[in-house]
Amino acid sequence: MSPSAFKLTFSVILICFFVDSSNSSFVDTLTKCGIKEPKCQSKLFESVLQRIGKTGIPDLNIPPIDPIQIKDVSFEVMNWINLTFVEGVVTGIKDCKFINYDIDIEKGTGSQELLCDVLIKGRYHVDAASPEIAVILGDSELVGDGQGKVKIDKIRLVFEYPVGVYKKDDGEIYLKCDYSKKAQRFNILGKVTFAADNIYLGKENVSEIVVNYLNDNWKFIMKTFGRIFIDKATEYYNLFARNFFDHVPAKHFISDDLSPYL
Repeated sequence: MSPSAFKLTFSVILICFFVDSSNSSFVDTLTKCGIKEPKCQSKLFESVLQRIGKTGIPDLNIPPIDPIQIKDVSFEVMNWINLTFVEGVVTGIKDCKFINYDIDIEKGTGSQELLCDVLIKGRYHVDAASPEIAVILGDSELVGDGQGKVKIDKIRLVFEYPVGVYKKDDGEIYLKCDYSKKAQRFNILGKVTFAADNIYLGKENVSEIVVNYLNDNWKFIMKTFGRIFIDKATEYYNLFARNFFDHVPAKHFISDDLSPYL
């Protein structure tokens, strides 16, 4: 083998070694918890969110979750408000705190309780037409196209879902959760703050009036329309959970033998 060919071969082997060891180093350094140790599991998954939030694990197909890039995400509220985040980002998920994380393999149930500060910002488009708008602003048609922001402080999310174990073709045992579940309950322990520009009622810029109304009435707005936004945010969290549990064998974070539960 020529010196140049040897160098090339050695370089490829070295790169493969580091790629492989970077995967194993992540899963091998995970804290292992007993299947009936919810406090340990809460700390474990909180640390996982923080460790991979900004980088993900590309070779395990786990994407970054902070920030999350969003594009053309649309909401329809009460059949008269159409809101679209044309492009933007969601930040804060990696810093969510696990108040509780509990799974009961014998009963086939699991639950999570999280506390998060979330910021959604980017370019938005909104159009609305209804008698309700006319009562507030004096006209029934509203159009906006600009930069918007929604900041949610201390939102508490509670999930309950079926859980089980299964064995893949690789011979490893994995946890299986129902990733389609929405948050069963949510409440905001802090507050919600809105910001937006370029909101027009006819030719008049009413951005300040609308934003002030939203901020003064955020409790009513979240109570009435909040579920729509929470369900959308839950989809992104479920994406992280699906990728983690589908790609990391349970033996790396559960100390118990799960084979009796297969």
